[in-house]
Amino acid sequence: MSICYIVHSHSGNTKGIAERCKAIVGGDLVEVKDKASYNMLTLYIIGGRRATKGERDPIDPAVIDVSGYDGIVVGTTVWGRMPTPATNAAVDALKGCEEKKAVVYATCGGMAGETVSVLSKALEGRGARVQGGVVFTRRDLADQAKLQELVGLIRTISG
Repeated sequence: MSICYIVHSHSGNTKGIAERCKAIVGGDLVEVKDKASYNMLTLYIIGGRRATKGERDPIDPAVIDVSGYDGIVVGTTVWGRMPTPATNAAVDALKGCEEKKAVVYATCGGMAGETVSVLSKALEGRGARVQGGVVFTRRDLADQAKLQELVGLIRTISG
């Protein structure tokens, strides 16, 4: 069964989690690039505010076709305790996600807020069936038990 990992990773942590899961479970990775080009100052002032409002940024790729996959995994960095504007746009960019099983995860410095539930609801609004989600704080990045929790969820959508 095939899995597509869709991630927006500002610092590399979110992508790193996807790569570790991919090495264990398999699948393909789509890294979403934010075309807004935030710097360290505008990331918090503008990007964080846009995230809390649920806004979207232009992304590359503009369309993400997941119709050939059995399940999807969406990972996001947390800005303002919410999914990033690029992740919001990535959910909108999904093609063929209806009735697909999905898993979500988020990486953050310490507090993920409503990120997992907001991302889950957005995917469900597109017709996906979210099976669960995991939050990785900075301290959790090296935690094998936390990684295995996510891998376990991914295995439930991979057949």
